Amino acid sequence: MKSIILPDIVAAGIYNAQITHKNKTITPIRKTTMFEIELPLDNGGISYINDTAHPITENTVICAKPGQSRHTKLPFKCYYIHIIVGEGDLFDLLSSLPDFFETADVKDIKETFTALCESYNNGSSKEEILTQSLLLNLIYTIDKKAESYKRAYQPKSSNRKVIEQTIQYIKNNISDELSLESLSERANFSPIYFHKLFKASTGRNLRSYIEEQRIKKAIVLLTSTAKTLTQIAYECGFSSQSYFSYAFKRKTGLTPREYAKKLQSKYEDVK
Repeated sequence: MKSIILPDIVAAGIYNAQITHKNKTITPIRKTTMFEIELPLDNGGISYINDTAHPITENTVICAKPGQSRHTKLPFKCYYIHIIVGEGDLFDLLSSLPDFFETADVKDIKETFTALCESYNNGSSKEEILTQSLLLNLIYTIDKKAESYKRAYQPKSSNRKVIEQTIQYIKNNISDELSLESLSERANFSPIYFHKLFKASTGRNLRSYIEEQRIKKAIVLLTSTAKTLTQIAYECGFSSQSYFSYAFKRKTGLTPREYAKKLQSKYEDVK
């Protein structure tokens, strides 16, 4: 069994993005360097972690991990705690939490957050033990509620079959629009429930999965045909050549032409 390494608490309190980002509707994109646990205090706005967007509601718990990309569509007000822990059971537990999950009752989380923030901001060395115990209690409570959330959306065998059929449909119709609304309607589920089932089944956000499949097909066309970038973009379902090039470089680190040239040079360098 790994050891429980207590985290380093960097900051804790109440954050109001509208005070920090006056006259703005969205916060800048930033890369996280630590674990960030948040409990929204109001409904409204959208939180983005990597390619996943989630409506901000008072019953949503947000658990961002080090190295993730974050930004927020305002308004956004929350309890927050930022912590650093690099190994051990606590690190593994925090890493396994969903980025977002909803729970019917956040009263106990809110009460713990309130006590934790008061203890942390008290500044007394005698409060450190209380602060750490409250933090461990918070993490334990969030983990238990996250497990209940994951069980509620664990796909049944019939639902897994629907997701498998959806995946095959995506691959066979990659040039189509493939929106969440059209795919969920095809599966006969609400968009929100369908997206949760898809992510529970694949571990992937629907949008990022579709884009990944489009780029895979684009690579095949780049390396096996003489089609133009515009032709490839539309055949793979991208709205424009410029967005195709942007998405391709974001995924591979190279433009489509650079990627094709690199593969060609590898072939010609073989002796």
